[in-house]
Amino acid sequence: MVTTPEVSAVRDADRIIGLLEASELREPKLIINRIRPKMVKYGDMMDIDDIIDILAVDLLGVIPEDEMVVVSTNRGELVILEQRSRSGQSYQNIVRRIVGEDIPMMDLGRGDNLVSRLKKFVGLK
Repeated sequence: MVTTPEVSAVRDADRIIGLLEASELREPKLIINRIRPKMVKYGDMMDIDDIIDILAVDLLGVIPEDEMVVVSTNRGELVILEQRSRSGQSYQNIVRRIVGEDIPMMDLGRGDNLVSRLKKFVGLK
């Protein structure tokens, strides 16, 4: 399941996950696309943890918003081959997870939102 960190997209993803489960397609995995850590930090975009809590599926990977996607597409090149691309590295990590490698999630410098800070303060994270 691929979604973006927008309320309407997450609602749609939740509906699709329900349809998949009703069709007995179990254990979908989640990819969050086009995340902007600064927007998350300032509360202008949904947080990764909130999306996972809402959808209740395992996270396969997160793709950050990246200008190199546009540049690579316009050049007719694969973004996954672009060395400077954080999104390209994220795509590679997702592929490695799919084939069974234990790859940690990329640190996107998400920053702490209010909920994260409160959880840390009370010892939940």
